[in-house]
Amino acid sequence: MGGTAAGTSKNRGATNAPAAAVVPFIRASAQHREPAGIDISRQITTSDQDLGVFDIPAYGYVRSLLILVQATGGAGASVVPGEDSPFNALKNIALTEPNGAFIAAFNSGYETFLADKWGGLRDPAGADLRQSPVFSAVSTTGGNFQYLLRIPVEINLRDGLGSLPNQNAAATFKLRLTLASGAASAGLYGATVPTTQPTVRVRVFLEAWDQPETATAGAANQVTPPAVNTTQFWSVQSFNVNAGAQNIRFTRVGNYLRNLIMIYRRTASTRANGHLDFPDPATVYLDTRPLDIVERNNFLHQMFERTGFGGVLNATAPALDAPGGLDAGVFVYDFTNEFDGLLGRENRDLWLPTLGSTRLELQGTFANAGTLTVLTNDVAIAGNVFI
Repeated sequence: MGGTAAGTSKNRGATNAPAAAVVPFIRASAQHREPAGIDISRQITTSDQDLGVFDIPAYGYVRSLLILVQATGGAGASVVPGEDSPFNALKNIALTEPNGAFIAAFNSGYETFLADKWGGLRDPAGADLRQSPVFSAVSTTGGNFQYLLRIPVEINLRDGLGSLPNQNAAATFKLRLTLASGAASAGLYGATVPTTQPTVRVRVFLEAWDQPETATAGAANQVTPPAVNTTQFWSVQSFNVNAGAQNIRFTRVGNYLRNLIMIYRRTASTRANGHLDFPDPATVYLDTRPLDIVERNNFLHQMFERTGFGGVLNATAPALDAPGGLDAGVFVYDFTNEFDGLLGRENRDLWLPTLGSTRLELQGTFANAGTLTVLTNDVAIAGNVFI
């Protein structure tokens, strides 16, 4: 019998057995990785090439997609890589849910690289893909290169939050990719391109969680990730900016904000010049009140403090855009550091709740006209996500 009957005098002295603990999802599950059946090779030309729209294999709960890009066979000429190279060899990268909704949409592979580096998805020690042992920068003779990108789905490695059900082969996630142009000054290469353009091989791998059994050794298992169907999104907005005092309103609101990654490029110029043109100070406004007024040195120090990127090593600080360095023209405003001060070490308490009516704005004086690109990482929650 339930209720108070368990405590009658007939059972005086008896103790209620504690409820059996439920085994957490990632303990009950197992990590899984497999080729996603995407393996395509194309030679770079002077035009963009649509590589296609691909089905992602149905398996368990999708965590991320890994994209391995290898350019070989290029020859001749003395190549000067573009400032976003080699990551911008891919463009128009889009991962969509079975219902067609965009999970991640990046205009360029460089934007995907920034999401990987600054998104708090991995420990900072392994987040800069330029430091990966599989990374090779663009060769100045032939223009060959190699790198790995991750399109994130899972938000948190500790509990699998954000991993999405992927068990219906008739309704699959889809990935779209485009190979960028190798024309002179198009972005991948500078004014001089290889005499023989490289052939780029693109392979994709699925990272997933297994579907746990309902019980293991008599203990009930948590069979779905926490707050299942909680979804993070990555989207891009671009703003044409005039020189002088500006008020730029970010319209990607309505969910919890996790990251804002801002990229400024001077008109007809580079991120390196944009780095000097970004407002100093920059003011973040939330519903017409100043949330934060950030002087440039404070901004850059904060980015270093939360990642270690740009810090002095062996008496030398890495240059902008160098492995382990900050990125020219890139300013990261995160809501992911409250556990121990590092990006991604979060209990989700800092996530910024917004409504469709929320006014989120950047104000400041830009030294020169340019383009501000904003990567917004926001989360639609489907239950209690807070630890």
